[in-house]
Amino acid sequence: MNPATTMENTRRKVSRRLLPPLFVMFVLSFLDRTNVALVKSHLADDAGIDATAFGLGAGVFFIGYALLGVPSNLVLHRFGARRWLAALMFVWGLLSCAMALVSNPTGFYVLRFLLGAAEAGFFPGVILYITYWFPAADRGKATGMFQAAVAVASIIGNPLGGFLIGLHGLAGLEGWQWMFLLEGAPTVILALAVPWLLTDRPEQAHWLTAEEKDLLARRVEADRPGEDAREPRRVRETLADSRVLRLMFVYFAIQIGVYGVTFWLPALVGRIGGLGDVGIGFVSALPWVCALLGVLALPWISDRSGDRRGPLRLALVLTVVGLLGGVLLPPVPAIAALCVAAFGFLGAQPVFWTVPPTILSGAHMAGTIALISGFGNLGGFLGPYLMGVAESGTGSGATGLYAIAAIVAAGVCTATTLRWVGGSTTPSREERTTDDTHRALRR
Repeated sequence: MNPATTMENTRRKVSRRLLPPLFVMFVLSFLDRTNVALVKSHLADDAGIDATAFGLGAGVFFIGYALLGVPSNLVLHRFGARRWLAALMFVWGLLSCAMALVSNPTGFYVLRFLLGAAEAGFFPGVILYITYWFPAADRGKATGMFQAAVAVASIIGNPLGGFLIGLHGLAGLEGWQWMFLLEGAPTVILALAVPWLLTDRPEQAHWLTAEEKDLLARRVEADRPGEDAREPRRVRETLADSRVLRLMFVYFAIQIGVYGVTFWLPALVGRIGGLGDVGIGFVSALPWVCALLGVLALPWISDRSGDRRGPLRLALVLTVVGLLGGVLLPPVPAIAALCVAAFGFLGAQPVFWTVPPTILSGAHMAGTIALISGFGNLGGFLGPYLMGVAESGTGSGATGLYAIAAIVAAGVCTATTLRWVGGSTTPSREERTTDDTHRALRR
């Protein structure tokens, strides 16, 4: 069998074997992380958690997330992904179930912090894991399929949560308690199967032939940075690297754009008259449908062209335009504008994550990916705070959305400078030859 056909078969096997469980794991992660937003009023009534306490608890999650990501990824790099990801899932699933026991603000703060700490290693861990299995030319599509889970979880999360909250009174439990229990339990169950669903490295894959293992390992190895990419020995060396700092800021800009849309959307939908509960649900899901299109289309374009910087910059520009349209336009076209923003911010993420492996390697890549992820997700803390301060000071969240749009615009400018840090990935001569041969054989 020629190398092009062997590589194509290998790509299909790896995608079919690894991406479905990773996708489901991320859906569960996102649901366990965000379901608390659905029960704000119930926690106020039953646990004495007022708006201030709720906001603090929601933000504390990201503190734990930022602090524990780097050590978690270093453990994964050293000891393997399948058992470590399974352990993380098991812990955060139990913590999600334990949210059903919350009875006061202190317990709420503690559980949210621990949940953030447990989930901190999952997303950067999977991004690192993908670099073990997919050559650079395929990482955008692979990461996009994984991150499509965010859009899917956002589409199904509200209807599912609403149904579970409707179980109020069953077996003497409140509906919000059932929601935490029944959304956390599948995570615990799936965690037990993860060591059998995932394989740490290609050389350990019994489901690949010896030829497929060898070809895949050579392709992945060929995409690692050159020997001149010296690994910093200390954290301060990493933080002094302008390449890493730029990547951190771009990802922060992407994430704060996500939360700008998330927190502005309910206010916009509420301004559209004549919508019942079902109509509100459908309208609220529209941006996430567009986000799903973005997370699949933009990485495909990026992988196909070999250009990383261009699609990333386009995605961020669309996010800025969409955020501004969400403020300036009447409600219905403003919803359409937020759909454009969602297409941009979610499509930007898998393209963004193809860049760090082109300049980093080994333990340095493991730690820095987690550092970028943790810092970026602080946008989840700053975004709601910024929107809240703006609304308190001006009576409208529009000012906060302008500020968020300005931060994303700064991210566009920073992304433009990524040319010299691996912002564009050009297929190798071997890769072009085998791919051209494969296309010729298919014709």
